[in-house]
Amino acid sequence: MSGGGIILITAAGGAFGGMLQQTGISAKIADMTKDYQMALIPLAFLIAAVVRTAQGSATVALITASGILSGMAGNANLAFHPLYLGLAIGCGSKLVPWMNDAGFWIICKLSNLTEQEALKTISPLLVVMGLTGLVVILIAAQVFPLV
Repeated sequence: MSGGGIILITAAGGAFGGMLQQTGISAKIADMTKDYQMALIPLAFLIAAVVRTAQGSATVALITASGILSGMAGNANLAFHPLYLGLAIGCGSKLVPWMNDAGFWIICKLSNLTEQEALKTISPLLVVMGLTGLVVILIAAQVFPLV
């Protein structure tokens, strides 16, 4: 029963990501950021973070953000390797785990933490992980563009 729910949520996230990709939003974002491509990395991070916060699933956040930005990875002449966009999406999907996240409850219950203790410890630590990752990715994309 619980596995079916996870599969359903992940499939819905994949469908949503595919739908967004078909709308041409990738081309619009690429056009808006053509003069400053380094803005794509924080944008990828932000899209994943917003979806994760609103929906609660890191997997759905990854799939949705990837669907939105996938057109740019192959079509745009990025000043850095598209891998950095994927890493930024991964770091953004770490941000803001709270009570609508299954992983939050697993950590909370297996650690014998109350909800308040979990919110005070797990959430801030994952925010720090995500933001630190973003800073490292921005620096690495400048120093080692891999193109």
